[in-house]
Amino acid sequence: MEFERLLSAAADYGFPMLVSSYLLIRMEGRIEKLSANIESLTRVLQERLVMQFPYVQQQ
Repeated sequence: MEFERLLSAAADYGFPMLVSSYLLIRMEGRIEKLSANIESLTRVLQERLVMQFPYVQQQ
């Protein structure tokens, strides 16, 4: 009985887990690049803010 429940659970959830894992692995590189670009953009914006408003103190 326990083996049948385990087999049924694998059949029910196996495909969605496989697809989710595939998509996460495939998109991991893109997410890392996006994160790096956001950090770079933040630095550029902070530098421009300091150049434009030098009297404003940075936190």
